Amino acid sequence: MSQASGPDVSDGQTTVQRLAIELHEVEAAIELVRLGAATTVTMGGLRFAEAVMERLRDEADRAGVVLDPLYWPEDAGCDVTVRRIDVEA
Repeated sequence: MSQASGPDVSDGQTTVQRLAIELHEVEAAIELVRLGAATTVTMGGLRFAEAVMERLRDEADRAGVVLDPLYWPEDAGCDVTVRRIDVEA
């Protein structure tokens, strides 16, 4: 059976890959802020922001940072700002 007529598994693989990339990017932003290299970092256009923030909430708390979401209209995506707890949003 050709790939065109079989189930499209690339969507699931793409979703997993995209989630992993977004997790890695936000983890890196948390580390930048934790180390003092930046007071805030904004990650734009995340598709899985809610899942990423849920998974990294404890890590952010331990690092002394806050994850602030800025949701786009109509569930089109989300930006997430990582900031030190002592920096106003």
